[in-house]
Amino acid sequence: MKVTNKHYESLEDLKSNLEIANLNPSKSLIQIFSGLVLEDEVKQLQQIIKKKNNKIAFIGTTTAGEIYQGKVFEKSISISIIEFKDTEVLSRYFIDESEYQTGVKIASSLCSQQTKAIILFIPGIDINGNDIIDGFSSLNTKVTLAGGMAGDNGYLEKTFIFDQDGVYSKGCVAAALNSDNLNVTTEYELNWQPIGQTMTVTKVEKNRLYEINGMNVSDVYKKYLGENIAQNLPYSATEFPLLKIEDDGTEVCRVFIHKFDEDGSLLTIGNLQVGDKVRLAFGNVDLILNSTNEKIKQYKSFNPEAIFIYSCISRRAFLQSDVEKELATFNKIAPNIGFFTYGEIYHNNNKNFLLNISLTILALSEEDQKHPLVDTATNQENQEQNNLITNKHYLVLTALTHLANTVIEELEEAKQQLKEQANRDYLTGLYNRRYFNDIAQELIYISKRENKAISVVMIDIDKFKNINDSYGHASGDEIIKSLSKILIEHTRKSDIVSRFGGEEFALLLPFTDKNGAAKIARKIRKIVEEKVVTVTNDKELHFTVSLGVDTLQHSDKNIEEVLHRADEALYKAKESGRNRVVIYDE
Repeated sequence: MKVTNKHYESLEDLKSNLEIANLNPSKSLIQIFSGLVLEDEVKQLQQIIKKKNNKIAFIGTTTAGEIYQGKVFEKSISISIIEFKDTEVLSRYFIDESEYQTGVKIASSLCSQQTKAIILFIPGIDINGNDIIDGFSSLNTKVTLAGGMAGDNGYLEKTFIFDQDGVYSKGCVAAALNSDNLNVTTEYELNWQPIGQTMTVTKVEKNRLYEINGMNVSDVYKKYLGENIAQNLPYSATEFPLLKIEDDGTEVCRVFIHKFDEDGSLLTIGNLQVGDKVRLAFGNVDLILNSTNEKIKQYKSFNPEAIFIYSCISRRAFLQSDVEKELATFNKIAPNIGFFTYGEIYHNNNKNFLLNISLTILALSEEDQKHPLVDTATNQENQEQNNLITNKHYLVLTALTHLANTVIEELEEAKQQLKEQANRDYLTGLYNRRYFNDIAQELIYISKRENKAISVVMIDIDKFKNINDSYGHASGDEIIKSLSKILIEHTRKSDIVSRFGGEEFALLLPFTDKNGAAKIARKIRKIVEEKVVTVTNDKELHFTVSLGVDTLQHSDKNIEEVLHRADEALYKAKESGRNRVVIYDE
């Protein structure tokens, strides 16, 4: 591939010096990063490029700063032109009735067996970029997505994307790279450090966050970071964003772009979900730059011919003059160009993300990848690590961060152990009724959403008082523990086995209809009937149980309604002779 990156100071400079007349339209990828963000300026820019070559396709975006060869620029124009040898380029503008459907349309229209990557530019204001990415991912998770959300130099007023056909403040422009020989890799840098306890998102509507741990999100910031930080929301969240860790280990930060004064809720770039685990995080320049320098070894091993950098405006705002130190790292590897975004698109492990505060790269090569060995730290770097005087600020900060997070982890483990103990019955180790009720409410919600059955089995030991009176409470305890073991051994790991108290037990059976629950109940009754328990003074006892079964009805609002019906069935089993299973209404 041939890589040509150009930088222009003005529209007049662009008009006089841009040369694209001889490009092959089907094998050329052109990206335009415009620091000129007014609509009239963008339209002039778009027309200049179109007049230079009306057959060539391109995608463009307004920015919050332009990146060119490791340097940062403002209110200028950077253009990347790649002429591929074997890669076909297909680009289009997409818009639909919803952002989610826009993403679906991109995936259905652009993706083929040869598609290696798709670059997306999405407006950065008044549009949910996360929904576009989710819509795309609903059809395709294998194709690498990259790119970002348009900026407007930090004003948060109006952003634009554009192509050869027009300038847009809605929708998405996309360029697909189709090839059998193109090598693609993506990476991201975040390096904000988590602080404080793990918390749970308890109320959110996509990218509007209301509550964490049942507390107003603004009050959470006030409680843990103080009045000054809380008063400066949403801007102070650049230094102290929320950090969540995805299942695959990807760290995702969420910064805020607007605070709703009427309820203290905050608008994020990127969605959150109820149940997400989050922590507060803080940024430190030394930690961020050191981590990026370490990653340079990994980037080198790919041997890229071109690197596109899509980095968050919040990262630029935090690093200030040091931002070019991070970008200079990439200039040592390959030609690089990009822009500062209002949200970065990243692909990893067959999953697409919309990130905040991160620096993402898309590296391309059509050459054979040999993955050469990469040198470890230089002698100078090693000497700095071991020197008595130099580099101490970074080492101390790293150590203190590690110490703080280790203490938090230990406290979280202790808290979890106490919570686990509070949820367990002391004699049997089974879950108690409180935990049963809590987990049941969550399962009821899932059951109704997925249209799946959920059943309850109530169990009672027959004539248990007689056992205690005749053989003593120690023997009664052995009977209870014996039944507990049977219930654990003959239910699934997904089932909840609970001791409600005394001789009463309950089973919660997710995704199990009434017939399935009855089958499990009959099996347990038979096993108990045949069981011999050795109690005090080596005496052997038999015992039996009665069981009542019922299933969640769509009209049920809570688990107590199902339990009540299953309990009625259990009462009938007792009345009709014990040692039997009764299904409610049968």
